[in-house]
Amino acid sequence: MVRLRRFFCLACLIAFSHLAHAQAYPSKAIKMVVPFPAGGSTDLPARALGQKLSEALHAPVVVDNRPGASGNIGIESVARAIPDGYTLLMAPAAFATNPAFFAKLSWDPIKDFAAISLVATVPIIVVVHPGLPVNNARELIAYARSNPGKLNMASPGGATLARVSGEMFRAAAGIDWVTVHYKGGPPAMNAMLSGEAQVMFAGISDVFAQVKAGKLRPIAAGTLRRSAVVPELPTLNESVLPGYDVLMWQALLAPAGTPKEIVAKLNAETVRILATPEMKARFLAFGTDAAGSTPAQATEFLREEVAKITKVVKDIGAKIE
Repeated sequence: MVRLRRFFCLACLIAFSHLAHAQAYPSKAIKMVVPFPAGGSTDLPARALGQKLSEALHAPVVVDNRPGASGNIGIESVARAIPDGYTLLMAPAAFATNPAFFAKLSWDPIKDFAAISLVATVPIIVVVHPGLPVNNARELIAYARSNPGKLNMASPGGATLARVSGEMFRAAAGIDWVTVHYKGGPPAMNAMLSGEAQVMFAGISDVFAQVKAGKLRPIAAGTLRRSAVVPELPTLNESVLPGYDVLMWQALLAPAGTPKEIVAKLNAETVRILATPEMKARFLAFGTDAAGSTPAQATEFLREEVAKITKVVKDIGAKIE
């Protein structure tokens, strides 16, 4: 009986300690790691959300850009951080893509992280050089079949979702083109603008300016349903490839072991902020859809994305070249 009382008291102390810690949180600056350079499609939503979280939590939220190794450097830094709520990760789609390409990652996408919320979804679209005589996905497939091996698809890197999206399309459509891997998004974009490459799959936020300026022609969206970002653009699913569904996204994560009370507090503020008309409008201007969720929903989404991309990479035989 004495042991039972002691156990009960200890459990209460631990519970009250966690509650007190959550109530006092945050008491210092929070670091939000973005595993890509400043100004990109992951960085912009991170800074917008970080600004509003700073106001809501009454503590600075500092964006820390840590690019390198296809995002693995920044992701690993958060996986190994102290799980106290003061180091967060704005995870990009590479978070689900990298496990499919890198056999020896130092982090696990599920075991090493606690999901806080989805933050945004980014429709992948198919764009072509304006000199290519195609205006929709059906015409692109017909042109590629009539000119096997003569089209170049620009890929921003071997282990990218943009590359996987293009390879999925090529395999499903039964066409042949040359996939050219460039060292990042800017070189791939330059190749498209010069006509060296004629086709590219990219997040709308990465090609928004070029499409608006008429330098690239959008012909289809890769998402299952039309996006609020480009509602006029038909999807591959509805036009030529039923079931085709790939999208980029961002999610807010913490290291595994972060107290649930802190995760809940961050989730509540994140979801509230993302639901505001102001934030929805800002995200649309970035070329993204604001997308809050519960921690459980975010965790399940990540599991599904990792499993889906791993299967696709295996099925199409994609490798880092």
